[in-house]
Amino acid sequence: MRTLPPAFQRLFSLLLILMSWGADARAADYRITPTPAWVTPITTASRAVVPVGQISSGAYFLLGDFQTRSGPEGRTVFRHLAAQALNDKGVDAIANIELLFEPSHQTLHLHMLAVIRDGQRIDKLRRATIRVLQREKELEYRIYDGRKSAHIFLDDIRTGDIVEYAYSVLGSNPVFGTREFGSQSLQWAVPMERLHVRLLLPADRDMRIAVRNSARQPLVRMIGSHREYVWDESPLAPLALELDAPGWFDPYPALEWSEFADWNAVARWAVPLYRPPAQLGPSLRAKVLSIEQGARSQADKVLAALRLVQGDVRYLGVEIGTGSFVPSPPDRVYDQRFGDCKDKTLLLLSLLHHMGIDAQAALVNTVLTRGISDTSPNPAAFNHVLAHVKIGGRSYWLDPTRAPQPGSLEVVHQPDFGRALLVSDATRELLPMQRDPAPALKRRIDAQFDARNGFDQPARLTVTTTSEGREAEEARNLLATTSPDALQKQYLNYYARYYAGLRVAQAMAISDDTGHNRITVSEYYEIPDFWPLAEDGSRREASFYSPEVMDLLRLPSSTVRHSPVALAPPLDVTLVTEVLLPESWPIKAETTRIDDAHFTLERRIGGDDRRLILTDHFRSHVDHVKMDAIPSYVANLERARNALGYRLFHHMNLPPATLAERFNWMIALLAAMLTGALVWLAVRLYRYDPPPGNFTPIPALTGLRGWLLLPALNLFLLPFRLVSDFLPSINVYAVPTWIRLTHPGGAGYDPLWAPALLFELVATLTLGTLALLTLVLFLKRRSSTPRVFIALSIGIVISQSINQALVMALPLTGDVADTLRNPAELIQSVLFLAVWGTYFLRSQRVKSTFTRTWRPRPPEPLPATAPLEATQAQPAG
Repeated sequence: MRTLPPAFQRLFSLLLILMSWGADARAADYRITPTPAWVTPITTASRAVVPVGQISSGAYFLLGDFQTRSGPEGRTVFRHLAAQALNDKGVDAIANIELLFEPSHQTLHLHMLAVIRDGQRIDKLRRATIRVLQREKELEYRIYDGRKSAHIFLDDIRTGDIVEYAYSVLGSNPVFGTREFGSQSLQWAVPMERLHVRLLLPADRDMRIAVRNSARQPLVRMIGSHREYVWDESPLAPLALELDAPGWFDPYPALEWSEFADWNAVARWAVPLYRPPAQLGPSLRAKVLSIEQGARSQADKVLAALRLVQGDVRYLGVEIGTGSFVPSPPDRVYDQRFGDCKDKTLLLLSLLHHMGIDAQAALVNTVLTRGISDTSPNPAAFNHVLAHVKIGGRSYWLDPTRAPQPGSLEVVHQPDFGRALLVSDATRELLPMQRDPAPALKRRIDAQFDARNGFDQPARLTVTTTSEGREAEEARNLLATTSPDALQKQYLNYYARYYAGLRVAQAMAISDDTGHNRITVSEYYEIPDFWPLAEDGSRREASFYSPEVMDLLRLPSSTVRHSPVALAPPLDVTLVTEVLLPESWPIKAETTRIDDAHFTLERRIGGDDRRLILTDHFRSHVDHVKMDAIPSYVANLERARNALGYRLFHHMNLPPATLAERFNWMIALLAAMLTGALVWLAVRLYRYDPPPGNFTPIPALTGLRGWLLLPALNLFLLPFRLVSDFLPSINVYAVPTWIRLTHPGGAGYDPLWAPALLFELVATLTLGTLALLTLVLFLKRRSSTPRVFIALSIGIVISQSINQALVMALPLTGDVADTLRNPAELIQSVLFLAVWGTYFLRSQRVKSTFTRTWRPRPPEPLPATAPLEATQAQPAG
């Protein structure tokens, strides 16, 4: 809501001070009387152990005694409280007492005021300083309600003192007649030693009693002609809600009572208040005639009447006594040119009624919103009034207290306060206001960074924000109530948090498309040091943020909570960041999407040769996060926040680095460790001794001759070929190039460069070591040679296949891309494996040649034969 001009506020403040002096001089706004006889006396207890860990205000409430009595003589609310100061902060809290009442229909009675110190009771009632002041805490919202507050100032209050006081407020607003309703909280946000609630209601009245958010019920008994309800609990733990809890979420236990049987009874109570007069005064009759003559449809009539009330009647509420619920006559409101929500709504309804348009008042609660459904039916449940209009079978919710709303009836923002009570005899229940599905509030931001002038020149930033619907109306109101210079300063400070040295290049421009209820604000800035140097001076860096989207991804105040997390109404926000670069830049297209039950964020990265485009699209789905869903919601928020932001690096043209500066010790250490491991494996493999096989060598085919000379030549040349292929790219592993390719934001960065380069290094060392081992085994005609040779050939095919896949995925262009993306070498290796693999498996020359083992094998035993009979010459005999 808009506030009063400073001069008007000062005038009102002076008036209130003068009124408060007069009230205090008469001392007629309160009386000092004994405690009413109907009150049940409750004593203050002192707890042996104070729950220090639960106390945040420095004061501990020892007693909260709330007793209400209703009857033919009227309503009386008795309150008896006692609190102890635990520290200096607590002294300030209990030494100043404020008692509220409405003098138009209530009187304040003071019964008791005492300080208890070290067990001694000190009466302070007649010695305390009491000032009765006009309260008017809503004056800044242009509401004058006539309420007063009795301020009691106690002197000589010390840590450890207990302040105890009791008072009564007599009377109720006559606008409700004799019907009784009310509520009393049964738990506070602070701990309490004892809570006592007592309700006395006439037994012959049809009263609805309900206890909300608690299974515990009050004790009930009859006392004469009244029915007594008592709730007594000790001690009472606190229930504190987080600041970002939804307004409709009210977990506090409460005792409620009401003589209004249902919402129909409340609606029928309000019908006479919002019934348009049968006749209008001359001024309004002339307005009705003018609107009817200029309008071409009922929608045009509604818009004309709405803008008349919004524009010609300023918002100011004088809500004293029955005026807090009863609207003023439409003619008076129009003649005086001011009114509150009730007055302006009845004025609008009267105009529409006399033009034959169906419209009713709609009572809502702007804080509780849909939570009003959980309260007992009563007129005080509402704090705002709207107009509900039906045209062609469609409903429109119109708020005459808003600033004049341009555009057609379809694009005019319609409020959504969850549930509304239509003021009609036919009303039975609260009516949902939300459309299904609810339209999202749209906003688009285009941020262009023009850095084409060079890395050492300022960049120009142009931010264009386009808002529709409610967002457009809020922006329009802000522009109407804030000076252009002040607004420009606000916008500048907003972006200066992200871009150091930001300054205004030219005044912002505003384009207002009232026909579509759309407004566009363009801002123009300059960033002097857009590409700041890194600390080591080796590169310039430019960072890009998404502040408007980051604001929508704020983390909850806490994750361990007693309440859900309130979210904004459905939003659809698109932020497009365009960066015009000073030179060609490889931009890799990427898309990141985070889907949560509560929101969706999609970031797309794209662009062309000298342009980077970041597109962030945020859409919310619901207006709150349930407590059991908070952990997953926070996790997705973190993912979404991490997905935003972008950084570019430009490496400087520095003098040629020395060998020590270029040498990549990390890669060298990795290569050395890998080489050592490969040598160890080669030694183990060298000792590998498979049996030659069940084949009798053929002497004519034994030896490194014939077709074996071709694979022998290939094995001899393979290490040299591997080295020659690797050497041209060895500079890629130098520190400057390695950083440029593998660090995010580098001029040639791609996430695949690091794995591709590391794979090439590992593959070269592995295949080279295996090739040398195979050559040695080949020359030694070892029995393991065929198997190792085939393994080497398979390794070459696998290595080249992976290398081709990585090369195809890398952002390569030109001749380099054509050379590296040539599959001819892979095809040759596959054919080589097929031909020579088969040869080494089946060739008799191979089987006859590679028969030697690392360890000499024992000679095979001779074949078993029949033993020869020993013969010995015998003498002739």
